[in-house]
Amino acid sequence: MSKIITYSFCESFIDNLIHYLEEEYLQKGKDMSRLAIVFGGKRPALFVRRELARKIQKVFNPPRFFTINEFVGYVARQKQPFRQAEDLDDCFLLYTLAKETVPQILAGRETFAQFLPWAREILNFIDQLDLENIADDDLKNIQANAQIGYAVPDEINQMLQHVVALRHVYHKQMEKQKVYSRGFQYRRAAELIDGIGLDDFDEVLFCNFFYFNRSEKALVESLLKRNQAALLFQGDERKWPILKKIAKDFSCTLKEGEKPEKTSFDLNFYSGMDGHAQIGIVREILKNVKNLEKTVVVLPNPDHIVPLLSEVTSITDEFNISMGYPLKRSSLYTLCEFVFQAQRSQKKRLYYTKDYLKVLRHPFVKNLKLGEDPAVTRIFIHKIEEILTGKEKTSISGSLFIHLEDIVSCDDVYLLTQQMLKRLGIMVHRDDLVKALKEIHSVLFEQWEEVVTFRDFAGRFQLFLDLLVEKSFLKRYPLNLNIAAKMYSVREELEKAAFCDELFGQEEIFRIFDDKISAEIIAFQGSPLKGLQILGLFETRSLNFENVIILDVNEGALPRLKIYEPLIPREVMISLNLDRLEMEEEIQRYQFMRLISSAKNVHLVYQEGKDKERSRFVEELVWEKQKEQKKTTSFSVRQARHAVNILPLKTVIPKTPQMVEHLRNMRFSASSVNMYLRSPVDFYYSYVLGLRETEDLLDEPEARQVGTFIHELLEEAFKPFLKKAPQISDAFRQRFIALFEQHFARTFGRSMKSDAFLLRSVLVDRLNRFLDNEQNSLDRRVKEIVCLEQAFEDELVLSCGTVKFKYIVDRIDRMHDGTVMVIDYKTGSVNLMPKGIEYIKAMDMSRQVISEQVGSFQMPLYFQFLLKEFKDQTVNSAMYNLRTLKINKFITPKMKCSYEEVNEIFLKPLDYIISEILDSETPFSDNIR
Repeated sequence: MSKIITYSFCESFIDNLIHYLEEEYLQKGKDMSRLAIVFGGKRPALFVRRELARKIQKVFNPPRFFTINEFVGYVARQKQPFRQAEDLDDCFLLYTLAKETVPQILAGRETFAQFLPWAREILNFIDQLDLENIADDDLKNIQANAQIGYAVPDEINQMLQHVVALRHVYHKQMEKQKVYSRGFQYRRAAELIDGIGLDDFDEVLFCNFFYFNRSEKALVESLLKRNQAALLFQGDERKWPILKKIAKDFSCTLKEGEKPEKTSFDLNFYSGMDGHAQIGIVREILKNVKNLEKTVVVLPNPDHIVPLLSEVTSITDEFNISMGYPLKRSSLYTLCEFVFQAQRSQKKRLYYTKDYLKVLRHPFVKNLKLGEDPAVTRIFIHKIEEILTGKEKTSISGSLFIHLEDIVSCDDVYLLTQQMLKRLGIMVHRDDLVKALKEIHSVLFEQWEEVVTFRDFAGRFQLFLDLLVEKSFLKRYPLNLNIAAKMYSVREELEKAAFCDELFGQEEIFRIFDDKISAEIIAFQGSPLKGLQILGLFETRSLNFENVIILDVNEGALPRLKIYEPLIPREVMISLNLDRLEMEEEIQRYQFMRLISSAKNVHLVYQEGKDKERSRFVEELVWEKQKEQKKTTSFSVRQARHAVNILPLKTVIPKTPQMVEHLRNMRFSASSVNMYLRSPVDFYYSYVLGLRETEDLLDEPEARQVGTFIHELLEEAFKPFLKKAPQISDAFRQRFIALFEQHFARTFGRSMKSDAFLLRSVLVDRLNRFLDNEQNSLDRRVKEIVCLEQAFEDELVLSCGTVKFKYIVDRIDRMHDGTVMVIDYKTGSVNLMPKGIEYIKAMDMSRQVISEQVGSFQMPLYFQFLLKEFKDQTVNSAMYNLRTLKINKFITPKMKCSYEEVNEIFLKPLDYIISEILDSETPFSDNIR
């Protein structure tokens, strides 16, 4: 039988391989333990072992299985033992060699952390050179061209000029240390193969390879020449140019038959608006699949693993995942980010409060079991948060930066926690709370402050991981345990790294750690031979399934290509015959077509949107089917649809007798009536239930906070002028600025970042313009300030009975013309003045119309209060906008009505609204009436 065989895409490769082994070994009684079988990955070996066991049905000596990487390492070790290079050690070695041999390429990236991204790219380039067995002589043209200059930054040209020297010393150092990179293993194996007998094996079977790099080609050619190798392919050289090249290189023919066999699978297309819609589609497909054992779900995008699992587990308990999940997407990594960010933002051990709270709020931290009950930690941290954000007022509330010891020594933290726990029937001693808080501070904050080496870092990271594994709920979930195990593995690598005792800055250590984590993948545990298979595209190599479901068949996801080389110019790669872009696309296309060609049912799911296109692989399939059918009609695509019945938001809260009694005894204000106008439900929450939005002193100040600040400042500044005319003198301005600085420091100084000066500058400018207006404007000729920030109470007799009201006025002035005027300061831009009185007089009585025409009852209520308080005098009310300095008066010359008529006109809509509020038959509802 020929040593080079090709099988049809439409057949099972594993079945054909078993047939080959049966004919060549089982029937001839050959010793299969003398056979080496080499695949691209690990998974096919499991399926071959299972099928052999089914075939033989007794104890047997199986072949020895290798991945191609393992086989190359096996060959290279025949002459010299070595160990695999660790990722960061390899990068640090290159960094050290670059400093010694070509220090000029370190310009601008002198530290290891700065050079690390470059180191990875250079190592990747050298690895590709070694995989393709590129000789140093072939690189001389690159050096010469780099001297002339590629169209890239100068530092990259400098690196290319010195690439031969850097590669040479790198190889020399690896041989000396007996630590080989992947590429160097391939290069060594290609160099050594002709002088190695490989006496352990009679035959080496290379299975289902689509592309051989030059080092692999040298290995295979050598073994073929000595009749020690056989090659089993899948596909036809008439359809695949790469297979045609292989056929030419090995002087053979790779054809399935007289012509390539036609596929006959049932093809189905589906589209969803996003990843979750796609996963919903997969769930529905799987519900109708009878044999999940012969089904695969392919995920080109690993980000969809977790949401897919949540859906799959509702259908079957038996499934296997063989693909990696990015460690950087885990909750544990997020906590690491928070911890390191807290260190970056702390200044002389004063921690930025927001970053401190981010760490404490993380679910793993706030649920730590530091005592008998994890509820203790939750409540304890919640009380710390309430204190720091200002919900509970203490000496440390609202501090932008906080010393950890100030929190530990704050009595209120423990008193409030103990009070809450006592209500829950949990008794905790203060000393236990102090101990728990100190442990949290030590492990999550203090121990990171002085870290200077990776040996230090690894030791502290161990304490951090131990605390979480032993005392958080992390260990309850298998995926979290896998994540923790990978973190422990990274910790061990850092502790044993060649540079573990080198001195680094804290930020450098965090950056290097982050770079390391970014490249790490978490492996899932499962039963590869049982149940539904969930795989990445390359995990399907050599495997065949009856039902194939592939998600994300969109451009950018399938094929997934690295279009831009950040370091090595593409023209350099092309000149060395290393154009990986075209090769990667063809490899992924091959794996995609190979997988679906032998299936019975193929389900392709893609995302549809403005920035989303179907994969070129899908378009090729559609075109091929159209050619077969000799018509260009489009294939039907099933779209994910969500049945949504859009109903108006209808919250209806009936009034109880107790509510009505409460409302009748309530003292109304303009604010409460205005809130009812906008939303009766909000009125219910605020004035019946007494719920208010929590204020966070650590947040950026809102308009409400700025308004309160200005009102308090103006009240204190103008107090000396009560019952007399205000004088805006230089002495007053100096006092005003001093008061402003005191109030600003007390109100915003502790709770704002360095950009507080922006708010301060805006306020200073506006208040100076306000004082100028008070001093010079003809509209502000004040004879006497009657009162400042004063509360008044009143009763109005309405159709529904006597209703109590309260008013808090910012200021009442007696003007030079004798008018008594209520002034209401406004710091925002919303106009709350009612429309013209002619509109109010003619309007229909309904909450919607009143809301549109009156808008706010503030000015009308102030006006009717003045009529009672200052009888037979000229009165008015006005809004004083401190941004525009415009004064909007309630009574204007256009009004031809008497004061009593104006008051009566506005009392009618007020009567209507108050009557509706007190009506027991009218529920609180956002439906406009």
